[in-house]
Parts: sequence; C-alpha cells; structure tokens
Amino acid sequence: MAEIIKISDKKALTRAASVLSKGGIIIYPTETIYGIGADATNDKAVGKIMRIKKRTKSKHILIAFSDVKMAKKYLVITKKAEKLTEAFMPGPLSLIVETKKEKRHVGFRIPDNKFVLSLIRKLGKPITSTSANISGSENLYKIKDIIKLFDKKIDMIIDAGNIPKRKASTLFDTIEGKIIREGPISEKKIHDVLKG
Repeated sequence: MAEIIKISDKKALTRAASVLSKGGIIIYPTETIYGIGADATNDKAVGKIMRIKKRTKSKHILIAFSDVKMAKKYLVITKKAEKLTEAFMPGPLSLIVETKKEKRHVGFRIPDNKFVLSLIRKLGKPITSTSANISGSENLYKIKDIIKLFDKKIDMIIDAGNIPKRKASTLFDTIEGKIIREGPISEKKIHDVLKG
C-alpha cells in the first residue's frame, strides 16, 4: 500500500525526498499532469518505473531538474537547448538532449511547479517526470483514479486533488530538430526562438 500524503502537509516534502533517496517511487503533481518520480540517477528505480508503466526502453523517459545548472552536470546543453530553456523553462517544454557520460538521449525539463522544484533541490538530484499512467493509455487527472491504479505498485502518492485536464509538455528533439509531441508550446513558437 502506498503512503498517501496531502501536498499541504508540512511533512510532504521531507517524506517524499526520503522515499526517493532510498530508491522508492512516488507520484506527484506537476503543472500539466501527475508524474511518476524516482531518483533519475538510480538505474534500478528507473527500471522499476518502466516495468510499472509497461514501457519499452526505446521510449525516452523524461527527467526533471531544478534548474539549468543542475542539468548541465548530467547533460550536454547545446546553444539550441540553452536558447529554448531560457525562453520556456520553467514551463511545459521537454527537450531531448544527450547525456554526458553514456551519450544516450533523454528528455529533460524544468517544471513550473514549486513543490516539484523544492523536492528536486531537497533530494539534490534530478527525478523522473514521466506521466502517471500505463504506457499508451490516457493521462489521469483524478486522484481517485491515480490511487486505484498505483496504490499497490509504488511507495507514496502526493495528493494534490484532481488537477485540470491539460496537455502533457511539448517534447522537442534538439538533436533531430523536430517536435516529438506537441503540447502547450507550439512548434512555431519553438522555431521562432531558434531563428531569433
């Protein structure tokens, strides 16, 4: 059974960071949808999320950072990625970039959500930011649906109640220079920034 803690609870931040630091899995609200979080530097925990979501390894897993400085420790942030980060982050944009060590491609974002940013800072590491659903199925916005689906599969649910239906973040591949998933930020807006 997952521990369910209200986002308004003063202990929520400390408890969530503690779960993540021990390799646990949490569900938390972002500015767009509920996300599934693990310490993104813990391969075992990330693998557990892939199994919970029934997701293939070919799909990029999104990683949330507190700021660009933290992202640069782990990722290759090109001039193009830096331009887009300055224009749209924190906010609903995810960028596919290369990791420094393994030279693999990952999606990264800086969420526009105070709780998530505080959680990443408290943990001192990036966290996964993939949507709280089974891969290929619709996003969940009602807390009762989240609890029903994930209660026995994860360690903690941060309950922020029902969240308004919004599109998941726009996903732009900075390596290929193309949109993978259009969300709140349009392809035109991205190309306008890159041209400027």
